[in-house]
Amino acid sequence: MRPKIYLLLLLSVGGILAIGYWQHDSQTAVSPAGVVENKAELQPVPPPVATQAQAPADPVQQFAEQLLTPPYSQAVTAANLAQTEAPVAAAVTVPLDDGIVWSLQLEQYRFSYPQPIKATVQIKGEQPALIRYRLRSSTAAELVSSGELAAEPDGVFRLELAGQSDFPPELELSVESEPGHGALARLSYSQPVAWLEQTGVLEADDTDLVLPLQLQVQKAGLYRVQAVLGLQQRPAKPLAILQGEFVLPSGSQSIRLRAHHSVLPAERFDAELSRLQLELAPPVPGATTGYGRPLAAPVALGDFDPAALSRTPYQPDAQALQSAALLQQISR
Repeated sequence: MRPKIYLLLLLSVGGILAIGYWQHDSQTAVSPAGVVENKAELQPVPPPVATQAQAPADPVQQFAEQLLTPPYSQAVTAANLAQTEAPVAAAVTVPLDDGIVWSLQLEQYRFSYPQPIKATVQIKGEQPALIRYRLRSSTAAELVSSGELAAEPDGVFRLELAGQSDFPPELELSVESEPGHGALARLSYSQPVAWLEQTGVLEADDTDLVLPLQLQVQKAGLYRVQAVLGLQQRPAKPLAILQGEFVLPSGSQSIRLRAHHSVLPAERFDAELSRLQLELAPPVPGATTGYGRPLAAPVALGDFDPAALSRTPYQPDAQALQSAALLQQISR
């Protein structure tokens, strides 16, 4: 298929996907707590079964299958597996003369208080005994922190700076051994607008597993919440990406994420929560997006028996059915 056709397809269904990404379907109502709830009543349509081992290679087919599955509860496949993993910032590599190469690797790009800022420096072609680091504001050039680092036995320089509540939101970290020999990376440091206080007991509600979450909300507004539900084992096995949209006042607030039975194992299992993302939508165009505090580690949720759920297939809305049918025809 030609690239232009793909572009037209993306434009035609982009609006549908953007809306469905955070809502159960296009017929919604907001509860008194501000939770968007599913109110559609359509004929059941069996969704395609997606697994980590079987994911459609055709991007058009991927869009079609997404439209037929619950947007609040997406099965983990090869296509979205990266969303279940911790983000990794790309290393900044600076080649110099005589084969010297500096590599500055941040642990991540976006940090949230009280997370420490962590980075490593590797140097090929030279091995200085000490290097200097400087952490500055990207906008005001204000010096936030500076010091020296010594190489560890493996030759790597490791930096860990304690998080501060008054860090500027946009920072740059520079390292050097002498003028012209070094590297620079930019990062973001935010004050969390919300965080997880505790999780509730897993519940069964018709076709869905329900995960109650208690949040501490610092700033009121429209929150987009995403989390990974997985099996509590090592190595971890993610099952589904759960997401929802909630209008929350400040203070301690309760929300409920849902997992459709189609993304769960058949037998009783021990569940865990990971990769919780709390995003506060800008109140006005041009304002800054707010971010919540990430989880320090996966959270055990206890066991759950999927046999308690109804096996009724998910019911996509009429618009999603029409769009999916069109995409499936074109992708053949």
